[in-house]
Amino acid sequence: MKTLRQVGLLALTLGCIVGTSAYAADYCDWPSYGTPANPSIIASLPAITTLKYAPIGGVMASYEVEAGRRSGGWAWCDKSQWGLTEVVTSLTSRGSPGLYDSGVPGVGIRIGHLSTAGWNTTYPPFTRTGLAGNTLPFPNRVNIEFVRTNIGVGKGDMPSFNYKTSFFIDTNYTTPARAVYAIEGTGLKTKFEHNAFFTTCYTPKSSTEVNMGRPAVEQLKRGSVQDHPVALDVVCKGLNPTVKPQVKVYFEGNSVRDGLLNLNGVGQPGVAKGVAISLTNDKNVALPFSKAKAVALDWQASGPGTEMYRFAGKARYVTTGAEVAAGKADATLTYVLEYN
Repeated sequence: MKTLRQVGLLALTLGCIVGTSAYAADYCDWPSYGTPANPSIIASLPAITTLKYAPIGGVMASYEVEAGRRSGGWAWCDKSQWGLTEVVTSLTSRGSPGLYDSGVPGVGIRIGHLSTAGWNTTYPPFTRTGLAGNTLPFPNRVNIEFVRTNIGVGKGDMPSFNYKTSFFIDTNYTTPARAVYAIEGTGLKTKFEHNAFFTTCYTPKSSTEVNMGRPAVEQLKRGSVQDHPVALDVVCKGLNPTVKPQVKVYFEGNSVRDGLLNLNGVGQPGVAKGVAISLTNDKNVALPFSKAKAVALDWQASGPGTEMYRFAGKARYVTTGAEVAAGKADATLTYVLEYN
């Protein structure tokens, strides 16, 4: 009798399911290579900085300078705080992140920190927590921007200044558990040059008085009072361009519409009633009382490093109602210059 057997093979393939994970420590270990210099010294600024045209608030020049050597980054440390400390500097802050007065009129200096290994420009002070999934290099570069802060932009030497902040990061290899690396510069300065801006525009006379005379009420009612010339001479310094830049003016005062100026103290006892002052340019266009309607001055002549402009207009008394009464009839007008 034969016994029939069926022989088979059961093959089991043993495997595993593999996931990827990275080690994350509470506090940062040593950077991947090297350590920052301490202190890290900010390199000298260029001897000459050429400013290009920009509107107020815009950047006229910028560059990066070294601030110590490149080092490896810190990574995978969940609880570490890191950042940049409050700045200590001889510069005066302008109240915007990283922005200071340069000491030259119309020129601000904005100072930020970054790294050649991928840290974008950031302004101290700030503190952040954790580096999971990111590698943090030392900020070994300083970004310098020169910002236009006013209408007039000066030239010449920027006074030297000192600047210091510190990069910090919580670690498991220092006592106390915070590594601190100073970033500092001493005697930093540059010289500004440009051919894009007036350094200043001004009127040789601090105020201009126009004698409006003493017309009679009947003259006012008939509209027969005379015009009186109004002139404003303006001198602009610091630029001798081939094409003369435009200089504009608009006016501010107690007015309900362009070209009509109310009297000082209108409605009070002793002040003329039903009277205002009409103001036009030499082409009989009402003077603007808003920045949006500023009008161009007429260029007159050039001098050594100067350009001269002039506004010409006229003023006359006019009636504003059926009832006109005699009295004091003074008015005050403020002019605002716009250039570059």
